[in-house]
Amino acid sequence: MKNQKKRLVATTQTSDKPYIVRNAAGEEFLLPTYPETFRALMDDKELIRDFLNSILELDYKHEITDLSYEFEKYIDVFMPGDKPMKLDVWVKTRDNRFINIELQNRQHPFFYDRIQLYNAYQILRGKYDYNKSETFLEYSEKEKSTHYYEIPETVSIWLCNFNILKQKNIYKDVWTVYSENDIKGKNARPIFPKNKYIIVDLPKFAKLRRNIQSHEDFWLKLLRKGPLEVVGTRDSLLTKALERLRVSNVKPKFLKNMEKTMFDTNADRAILADEMLKAEAKAMRRGMKRGLEKGMEKGMQKGLAQGMEKGMEEGLQKGLKQGAKQAKAKFAARDKKIEEFLRSKGVSPELLTAALAIK
Repeated sequence: MKNQKKRLVATTQTSDKPYIVRNAAGEEFLLPTYPETFRALMDDKELIRDFLNSILELDYKHEITDLSYEFEKYIDVFMPGDKPMKLDVWVKTRDNRFINIELQNRQHPFFYDRIQLYNAYQILRGKYDYNKSETFLEYSEKEKSTHYYEIPETVSIWLCNFNILKQKNIYKDVWTVYSENDIKGKNARPIFPKNKYIIVDLPKFAKLRRNIQSHEDFWLKLLRKGPLEVVGTRDSLLTKALERLRVSNVKPKFLKNMEKTMFDTNADRAILADEMLKAEAKAMRRGMKRGLEKGMEKGMQKGLAQGMEKGMEEGLQKGLKQGAKQAKAKFAARDKKIEEFLRSKGVSPELLTAALAIK
């Protein structure tokens, strides 16, 4: 079985279609790591239900029993742009829980902002759908007034094919709102537990969970490693998931249409624009550095020349002044000796003064 698995992994993808992998027997499968192929995998109520119950770790009392779902759910509220917002997989459960599933392959600028932005639209859409639900419509007028501001449970699931969690020993985390003061203690609890984010770090999962021991392990390994790495399952439900990815089971027309929207162009544009801005900033910094170095070099040369000229002139003047001072002191000492000598020879003061006045 190990040798067979190695042969299966030996050829991981076809040359012209990066979203298709082929095993040693020549069977082709879709890689569910792209938005379109992920939706092809999830286009089954039973599979979505199992996926969500596994990722959310719901027990028997709280597990999702029935749901409805939509792909590329448009959020018909005001958008800060020309294009409407679309959620990858929008799920509504029978008990009015609203879940969004997003699969992301690359981190891009303002990714954390995007997570919160999608969640904000999700809450608005969830509130709108909840107020239209049978549960809410069956309320009495007083009950409707009581529940006027009620927000249903919303969960944002982000499956990230890149490292997003800083902790080394976890691959999944729950993000929600806590009190800053409570966090300082040991028993912090979410202030609003009905709204949360499930963040899955798929590269971390691949390092920490090498063997498939649960349905969650199967789903996450399938999304990280692809269908060739989860062969041999005997679970009928999980086998059904793999069969949905078999290319021979996909209609050619559907596959052709899927190729048109295979990639996240908005994320691509964001990454490209960010790289261009970084390159421009780097070029500007480099140009400024070179200009500064050249200016400093030129300034130093000019300053050195001017400094030498000024220094030589000041040194000359100082030397002349010092020399004159020293000469004056020397002549004064000589005159004093001459005066003492002439005085010892009996020269009169008048004649002595006259002699010393001679220059």
